Amino acid sequence: MSDIKYYRDLLKQEKRITAFQRAVARVVQQGDRVLDVGAGLGTFAFFAADAGAARVWAVDGHPIVHVANAVAAVNDYRDRVEFIRGWIPAVELPEPADVVIFEDFPPRLLDARTFRLLRWVHRGYTEPNARAVPARGTVHIAPVSSAAAWSEIAELGPGDSSYGIDWSPSREYLVNAPLSGNLTPADLAGPPAAIGVVEFDKVPTTAALGGHAEWTFTHDCQIHGVALWFDLDLGGGEQLSNAPGADPASWGHLFLPIEAPLVLLARRRLRITVEPRPLPDGCPGWLSWTLTDGVTTRRGYELAGLPASLAELEAMSSAFVPRLDAGGALEAMVLQLTDGKRTVRDLAREVRRVRPDLAEPEAERFVVSTLRGRVALEHATPIVAQEAL
Repeated sequence: MSDIKYYRDLLKQEKRITAFQRAVARVVQQGDRVLDVGAGLGTFAFFAADAGAARVWAVDGHPIVHVANAVAAVNDYRDRVEFIRGWIPAVELPEPADVVIFEDFPPRLLDARTFRLLRWVHRGYTEPNARAVPARGTVHIAPVSSAAAWSEIAELGPGDSSYGIDWSPSREYLVNAPLSGNLTPADLAGPPAAIGVVEFDKVPTTAALGGHAEWTFTHDCQIHGVALWFDLDLGGGEQLSNAPGADPASWGHLFLPIEAPLVLLARRRLRITVEPRPLPDGCPGWLSWTLTDGVTTRRGYELAGLPASLAELEAMSSAFVPRLDAGGALEAMVLQLTDGKRTVRDLAREVRRVRPDLAEPEAERFVVSTLRGRVALEHATPIVAQEAL
């Protein structure tokens, strides 16, 4: 993301930032080499330098690194902090890091993207005993009793009819889709239960991201779904959480709905299981959740909430044999011809040989779009705003 306002707004999350500042000061030791993944404006990288790091590599694939580099220059950090625009695992570092800083978490703590990212970091960028900020994350769940929250998937009313049309087929997708939560502590029908713990100084495992818990109620109630969130352990007894009612920073929590409320009688035990289905490479895939009192069972599965054809689902399989369409073949040609000698105009001419219907400006825009994020820019000098005027 390159929206400067977005990154400046993140600076207003004082509770999160000062907690990380204290954690970085506790973990980073004099002379350490630090890798800040997803550095943004470089806030945590600067904290690492203040804590005594000899070298900090602040990596981000977005153009925001140019702004961060300008901030580093103004504040005299450039002798210790190096901003690198690129995506792990394509980025190369001169030596392994002693400390890793990462906090770009989705509401479920880790999804396939962040899981693979941390796996690459630990397998290719760190010392064997590298430390991490945060130290660990704990996944929590709790049953939700909130007709208001559940109404988000039932807002069309009985029969799902409106404008004289039956919309009920769309509900099957909606009740299987995790929702960005707006839950409060009052919406939780029972105390939170920890179902998984991820240690960030190690290669993560999918099994650590799910599990089950049980509750027994003293009164009859209706259960409408499951709340899912995480707590981050920053060390020194300090934690951050995106739980309902907590300051969620940029993370937020999830509400996992069920198709119909589960009427739970007093003294009957409720068992909830939430887990990501592992993908072929071991990464966490779609979430599944099951609620049962031993008599009635309600289930949800994120994959069932994904509008897709059979062909599209097969294309997600590791056994799928991909074939480029016409657009993909044209992009592949551009990438193959990018040899460090041809200009954008030269590449556009080759594109027009295949697509003579494209005007020259359109062909050049296609080339630039294809190459965006894939071109070596290590010698590029960032433009300071006033210099551009």
